[in-house]
Amino acid sequence: MKKLVSFIIISIVLSSCATILNSKYQKVTINTDVNNKVLINGEDPIIKNGKYLLQRDRKPKEIIVKQDGYKDEYITVMQYKRTPLYTLSWIPFGIFLLPPMYDIGNRVWDYEKVINIGQNMVAIPQKGDDTKEIKLNKIGVNLEADNIKYRYFPTYKNFKRREENKEVSVSDDNEKIEMGNTIFSDLLNELLKEKGYIDTTKKILKDSYLNNLLINATITSYTIHSISNTSGYASYGSMVYVDLTINWQALDYYQKPIFSDTTRTTSGQFAIIDYNKRDKVIQNSIKDGMEFGLIEFMNSENVIKLLHDKGELEKENSFADILIPKPKTYVSGLSQAVKSSVTIKNKDGHGSGFIISDNGYIITNYHVVTDTSGLTVVMNNEKEYSVKIIRESKIHDLALLKIEENNLVPFKISDSKDVELASDVYAVGTPSSEDLSQTISRGIISGLRKIDDNSKLIQTDASINGGNSGGAIVNKDGLVLGVVSSKLKGFGIEGVAFGIPAYEIFDRLKIKVQE
Repeated sequence: MKKLVSFIIISIVLSSCATILNSKYQKVTINTDVNNKVLINGEDPIIKNGKYLLQRDRKPKEIIVKQDGYKDEYITVMQYKRTPLYTLSWIPFGIFLLPPMYDIGNRVWDYEKVINIGQNMVAIPQKGDDTKEIKLNKIGVNLEADNIKYRYFPTYKNFKRREENKEVSVSDDNEKIEMGNTIFSDLLNELLKEKGYIDTTKKILKDSYLNNLLINATITSYTIHSISNTSGYASYGSMVYVDLTINWQALDYYQKPIFSDTTRTTSGQFAIIDYNKRDKVIQNSIKDGMEFGLIEFMNSENVIKLLHDKGELEKENSFADILIPKPKTYVSGLSQAVKSSVTIKNKDGHGSGFIISDNGYIITNYHVVTDTSGLTVVMNNEKEYSVKIIRESKIHDLALLKIEENNLVPFKISDSKDVELASDVYAVGTPSSEDLSQTISRGIISGLRKIDDNSKLIQTDASINGGNSGGAIVNKDGLVLGVVSSKLKGFGIEGVAFGIPAYEIFDRLKIKVQE
């Protein structure tokens, strides 16, 4: 009897051999670049004799590798292989042809012995002194129903066996998803800030045509891969990764598209340890996939050229002189200033401008005429003209236009560089609506702001709205002191607007008055 009891006890012990005898940690080899920093579930790993110790707790292990100048990589591993000690659990029961029902603990399962990660990491393009800054303008979503897909694996073991050949399924919702902008523009801008592509100083007047590019992106295809650790046990966690198709668009400082491309990327594998945080993990995987797409876009030959393009500077420096006739008379007061100001319309909006010659030459901002569809000029008497763009300065946000008309009364342009602070000025233009054309607002010159070595802006507190862009800033005699160019916007910000000094107009556009 004692022998039988002893045999049963030994059998039960042996039947749980893996659970009892296997160590709490498994030693694994992680092959990665020697310069990489390895994290496991966001923490420094335990390393012994060159081996990484992964706890046998049936929880997913998210392995991250980091290296300066490279995109972080993520993979997730789980226990899915029976430990060799498990075979001992069959020894006593082989006699009775019974299964080892008791050996089901966390230590029964092993990870892969060798894990490869971060051996061919993606380099993030480095910003040089002559490289333009980049900012994500907006990231939208435009997903047709058949471009929203998923793959589900009930266990990690199933994923390892069928990762390459399991087909994707289309979402059952049958609804198109459209979003104009998402949180991902802010999230990806964090990466650009880290790499120096976004100026984080609090300077207001820092962006310009020569120094800035904008990027728009639209997600057009989305596949999520969801892998459970083990079937029926949500507490053991899971992992996700996504495939994304993204349309990218580079825009100039004025948000005019100049290049587009499409990327198809796969994110890293992200562990879901707490199911309540699943949405955040999916968000991180989408962000990761988008970062790979952004880097691929930035590394394209065309974008690299755009980041270093100074062709506009050479073009504008080589402008030939444009001769305009010397007028017989000029605007001599505010009432005449109103009559010699114009509204410039296109199909989407309007801006302002002002006459500088008696035969129909007009000055405005370049950004007012970037969209030339349906472009017309409306005079104070409501007469409308077709218009021709004669010259543009994208660098200095100026444009010279021409209408076919004679006997006009033009503005006189001040050529003085002495700007008197606190002097009274008047902004003339079409502020927010076309029926408010040629409105005058009064203010003072409150500052002269340097934006680079060669350019300055006049600061004024005159009331200015978007439609005023391109309008004249004049004194009480109607002498042009500047061109309205921009206004600061934001909560609690009022009375801060800027204009291009008058003395720069003829100089930047190479205009000469015939004597």
